[in-house]
Amino acid sequence: MRSVARALVLSVPLLLLAGLMMRVPASAGGAARPESQGGYATPTPGPDGKIVYIIQEGDTLWVIAARAGLSVEQLRALNGLAINDFIVPGKPLLLGYAGPAQPTAPAGEAPTPTTAPPSPTPVFGTATICALLFVDQNGNARLDASEPPLGGGQVSIADVSGRLAAEFSTQVEYTEDNLPLSHCIADLQTGDYNVSAAVPPDYNPTTVMSVPVRLDPGDTRYVEFAAQPSAALVNSGDGGGARSTALGLLGLLLLAAAGGLAVYATRLGRKSPRWNRK
Repeated sequence: MRSVARALVLSVPLLLLAGLMMRVPASAGGAARPESQGGYATPTPGPDGKIVYIIQEGDTLWVIAARAGLSVEQLRALNGLAINDFIVPGKPLLLGYAGPAQPTAPAGEAPTPTTAPPSPTPVFGTATICALLFVDQNGNARLDASEPPLGGGQVSIADVSGRLAAEFSTQVEYTEDNLPLSHCIADLQTGDYNVSAAVPPDYNPTTVMSVPVRLDPGDTRYVEFAAQPSAALVNSGDGGGARSTALGLLGLLLLAAAGGLAVYATRLGRKSPRWNRK
C-alpha cells in the first residue's frame, strides 16, 4: 500500500504539467505562439492627401515618430504641439502628406495602371514675423494716418521654451509710400512664439507689450506696439517752454507790484501827523 500511495503522489505533478501543456496553443512548426503585440498599421492617405494616425492607448510621441520615420520635433511641428502638450487616445495625429488614395476597380475589371507619384516630404516650412513700434499720438492704441514710427525701442522674439530667436532695435523708417516700415524677421521655424517690446526712455506704452504668435509654414504675421511721450518729455517741448516764459513774466509783474507797494508805504511813514495846537 505504501508503494501505491507513493506512486500516486509522484504522478500528480506530472498530470498537472501535462494538462498545462495541452492548454498552450502551438503553431504549425510546433513552437508556442506568443500573444499578439498589437502591430502598427500604416495609415492610408485620405482624399486630401493627409496621412492621419489615430492615437492608441499607451502611444507616445517618440514611439509614433519612430514608426512613421520622423523625429519628435517634426511630428510636433506637423501638429502644432508645444513641448508640454500631451496626446490623447482616440485623437487624430498628422504624420505627413501624400497623394490621394486611388479608387478600387470594380470586380471583373482590370485596374488602369498608373504611375504612383513620389511621396512628398512632410511640410516643415518657415515663416516671418514683422514688428512695428509707433508713436500713439491720440492714445487709441491703433496705428492711424500721420502717426510716425518710434525709434530707440527694443523688440525680441522667443519660442515657447524661452529660447531667443531674434532681437532688434526699432528704427524710424518709411516705405516708398511714406508709411511706417515694419522690421521683419524671416526664416523662423513654424510653431508658437512670444513677441515682446520695450519702449525707449521717457515713453509710456499704450498697448500690450507681449503678444503670442502662432506660425504655420509660409505665414507672415504683423505685430504692432504703441507708446506715448511721458509727462516729463511733454513738459520739455515747445509747450513747456511757452508755459515757462509766461510764468516768468507773471513773476516779474508781481515783483514790480511789490516794489511799488514798498515805495508807497515808505512815503506814508515819512509824513508827520497833524496835531491841534492851542
